[in-house]
Amino acid sequence: MLKEIIYFLLDLAELILRRWIMIGLIHGLLTVKDKYASREKWVKVGFVIISTAYYLAVNYLPPLKKFFYGHEEGMFTSRASIAPLFLSLLLMLVYCFYFYYGKKSSTFYLVFTAYTVNELTLFTLHSLFVVLLEIISAVLTSVALNGNELILSHFTQIFEVVNIIWNLSYQAVFFLLCYKVLQILHRNLSCVRRKRNHIQEVFLLVPSVMGFCLVILLRSILYDYNGSQIRFVMDEYPETRLLIPMLSGLCLISIILSSVILRKLVESSEKEMLVEVYQNRISDMEEHMKDVEHLYDGIRGMRHDMKNHLADLEILLGQEKNVSGEYEKEVRRYLDGLCEAMEELDMKCSSGNPVTDVVISRKMRSARQKGINFENTFIFPEKLGISAFDISILLNNGLDNALEAAENEEDPSIYLGSYVKGNMFFIEIWNSFTGELFADEAEKTLLTSKADDGIHGLGMKNMQSCAEKYFGTLRWESSGKEFLLEIMLQGKEIETNGKKRN
Repeated sequence: MLKEIIYFLLDLAELILRRWIMIGLIHGLLTVKDKYASREKWVKVGFVIISTAYYLAVNYLPPLKKFFYGHEEGMFTSRASIAPLFLSLLLMLVYCFYFYYGKKSSTFYLVFTAYTVNELTLFTLHSLFVVLLEIISAVLTSVALNGNELILSHFTQIFEVVNIIWNLSYQAVFFLLCYKVLQILHRNLSCVRRKRNHIQEVFLLVPSVMGFCLVILLRSILYDYNGSQIRFVMDEYPETRLLIPMLSGLCLISIILSSVILRKLVESSEKEMLVEVYQNRISDMEEHMKDVEHLYDGIRGMRHDMKNHLADLEILLGQEKNVSGEYEKEVRRYLDGLCEAMEELDMKCSSGNPVTDVVISRKMRSARQKGINFENTFIFPEKLGISAFDISILLNNGLDNALEAAENEEDPSIYLGSYVKGNMFFIEIWNSFTGELFADEAEKTLLTSKADDGIHGLGMKNMQSCAEKYFGTLRWESSGKEFLLEIMLQGKEIETNGKKRN
């Protein structure tokens, strides 16, 4: 009786720890739904309780044992364990779909992989430990038969102790290996959990499916009863003692490598994207420099020609008026030409910062050329310590998108504004828009409808990068007739005359 209790407690402890390790991977990579966020720990505990209760019911309640295994005594063939395994997997999938956010494909992959890793670890170690137990049994038997009376008289008790130690050792190694594999998966998948597309998820899933198929195959042939004798595949085919752990181990390695390779590919892609982002910023800076050069070239040219203009005006003023009014027309044309030249050098806005003045003026000029109405009330937040260059990146990309979206509208309009609340700075860019909005809710970003999305996606990535630099966010909304982009930035404390201010 004591022996049965000990083995039951060991079995129960093993099961609880297995499920706790499995939910560790799932819980660490999925987000609990808001209505259960206050009871987040209980979501993990619930997973363990339900899966443990299911296992105990299937393996210890006679009606369920007879339903699944065909006998109230338990399994007479390893094949009978396949149906309970599938049902357990399905039960946990439903549980995770109910309590966690995320794409269904990602949730399925995590639950499926957790179960597969658990099973593959079991088959990787079980064959090796069975061989180890056989070796120990053979040694004890040999010593007892050679006349060791102590072992011979207490052989049964000694073998029971060895069996318990073997079980504890097996479970310890199992938990260590399973935990390390899931830990490596967690570390690699956490780097790419919001950036996986369907192809990448298939790339991750294929090794897990292969491993699970191997698990089903092994459960189908591992053992069965032939009359009154039990038949083990490892006894009939000794080579499987080596092949089973090798194949299971290789499947575990392939699951790990798929996550490592994907992480490295994503990191490489992000580095390339970062280079493109900085190239895009350099391009913005070159545009600023061209505008400033144009402004100062115009000013120098105007100063150079001013004497000639004054001399021409003096000559015109010295001429006598004629009856036909040609004098007034000539002077008016000359003055209009001067006004147009000065207009080109005039800033269209006064935001409080020369950098943003140049950017906004250039966009307003572009809007006028495209026949787009442009209203501007933007004021630069001088006291918040936000870089003018960073704001210029936000304005450049945001207004470029607005201009591109509005130019095809029947009544094209753009509005640019800003306001300050405490140490928070808000930029609003509104434009008329009746098209279709594409968004990726999982990554919380807008998508372009253009074929070369790698290029056109840089604008939004530039803006997100600048916003995150100031612990800010981008928010957008579309009503079907207009589009609003709101950028929130958190200002920094700066010192002025020895005093801090926001």
